[in-house]
Amino acid sequence: MSGIDTTDRTSTTESSRSGSGLSTAQLLAVLFREEWRLHTQLFGGWRFALFPFVIALLTVSATVALVETGTAPATVVGGLHVLAVGFGLYSGTAGFAGSDMLENVFGELSLLLSSSTTLPLSRRRLLGVFLLKDGLFYGVAFVLPMALGSVAVDGVSATTPLSILLFWLSLCLVFAAGMAVTVAVIAVRTRGVPSWAIGLVLGLAVVGGWTTGGLGALRSVLVPIGGSVLPAGGLAVATLLVATGSLAIYDPTYGRPSRTATDRFARLSSALPIDDAPLVTKSLLDLARSSGGVWKPFVSASILLALVAALVGVVDSITGIEPAPGIFFGGVLGLSAFTTYNWLTQFDSLEAYLVYPVSVEDVFRAKRIAFVLVGAPTVALPYLAAVRWFDATLVDAAVGAVLLAGYALYYYGLTVYIAGFDPNEFLFDAVRFTTFTVGVAVALVPTLVAGFVVVPPSLELAVGLGLAGIGLGIVGLVLSSRAGPRWDARYRAK
Repeated sequence: MSGIDTTDRTSTTESSRSGSGLSTAQLLAVLFREEWRLHTQLFGGWRFALFPFVIALLTVSATVALVETGTAPATVVGGLHVLAVGFGLYSGTAGFAGSDMLENVFGELSLLLSSSTTLPLSRRRLLGVFLLKDGLFYGVAFVLPMALGSVAVDGVSATTPLSILLFWLSLCLVFAAGMAVTVAVIAVRTRGVPSWAIGLVLGLAVVGGWTTGGLGALRSVLVPIGGSVLPAGGLAVATLLVATGSLAIYDPTYGRPSRTATDRFARLSSALPIDDAPLVTKSLLDLARSSGGVWKPFVSASILLALVAALVGVVDSITGIEPAPGIFFGGVLGLSAFTTYNWLTQFDSLEAYLVYPVSVEDVFRAKRIAFVLVGAPTVALPYLAAVRWFDATLVDAAVGAVLLAGYALYYYGLTVYIAGFDPNEFLFDAVRFTTFTVGVAVALVPTLVAGFVVVPPSLELAVGLGLAGIGLGIVGLVLSSRAGPRWDARYRAK
């Protein structure tokens, strides 16, 4: 990754020449250049450049398929907006990523965002411009390809360019709102507000909006599905105020308070009756000691649950069709396997294990055990909440539980086999992302169709889906067991 080091020094050098006189436009230009170079160095130039085309192809294909199978266009549009909000929630964390985590992905580097300690640049201003850069960059690279789905919804006509533009602006609005929410949460956290209090407020807000019908009112801001410009403008103003206020209260000097740690390693390691106990314990403690601790996987799964539940409500209100909740949530919540594995590896790297007398295969096996220990309760609680809330039948809930376990193992095996120790790396790698998407679709799409068509599930369908869940779980175990030797060979070939 030597090319990245040179790139970052160039960016820092350009900043130091201008010092405090660096204009916002110049700062944006340097940040854009740094973002592009980081992505192309990490994924390869053409693999990253193709990513927007992959997103466009997937969006248009999925939209056409859904519309042709009878899904209401408004439902499809609403689903795309849900995805945009989710990506905005994720993107809002980018400016606050720790240097240790980034170096595990990119290698040793010095990013412009971290230069406020050595250059006459305001940390708040630098962070604000960085988040603006992220909004514009991903608004073009990710959100704009999604907007092409409007072609499948509205058809091709003389007004198609205007329709795409309007759809893009609407997606960008909810994407920015998602970013603003995440930035606000992080900013409040730097003022000493405990994580549990923030989580409680957000949870009460979601539950309150759900029970009072407030979430349904959000459709009024989505201009492409009948909303008006006035509510959309209100959301835009609110997003701007939240973002500005968050930067104002953000404390750039905040650091986690020092804590006295007991010898949890020895105690936890001795409690695990397995040969790989020390490696598994290291993974668990790395997660527990990072910002957010063991709650991060739960938060990720809860966000996925809330987004999917909101989409189910939209589908039901428009089409009158509500899927079998056990099958639907069992298949979809299994996708949290990716985020759980990502949290387990985000502050880790294979190079860190070179000082230990262990093999790469040992490390991957330990990660698999840690994934099961963390992932099982992470998805079990949201799933139980979903089947209870949506009144799933006993058969539906049982089949969904089998699907949840089997699909989670399958998604995990697929992730670790394709991406190895760096699951975040293929988020913008066109080849790996396409492979992962196809692998997920093979399992998930037929399951979701079955969950919508037969409600409640028949005994024959329940048995078939249960066997599919078990079979895919076995496939996932095989893929994860093959990942160690596969990435060991690649690592040695470097």
